[in-house]
Amino acid sequence: MSRGDTDASRRARKPETVTVQLERKSLLAARAAAASQGISLSEWLSRVAWEQAVIESSALSAEQYRLHPDEPPGWREEGLDRIFGQDVA
Repeated sequence: MSRGDTDASRRARKPETVTVQLERKSLLAARAAAASQGISLSEWLSRVAWEQAVIESSALSAEQYRLHPDEPPGWREEGLDRIFGQDVA
């Protein structure tokens, strides 16, 4: 079993049906972007949602780090490892 192939990671990747409402211009742009990458709209939306969640989580972590700069050595790198699931070095 690889590092990222745990039961929890498989469950996290399992698709879940949701209903969303998008502005028409957003939907058209998303469809075009998905088509340009040769993937389904669903897969494209999932990727974009994940990427945005990581960006926002990283920004929050950076802000917390600025508020608490006296964390132990290596704390930031360990946090990035947890967020991205890989070594950052």
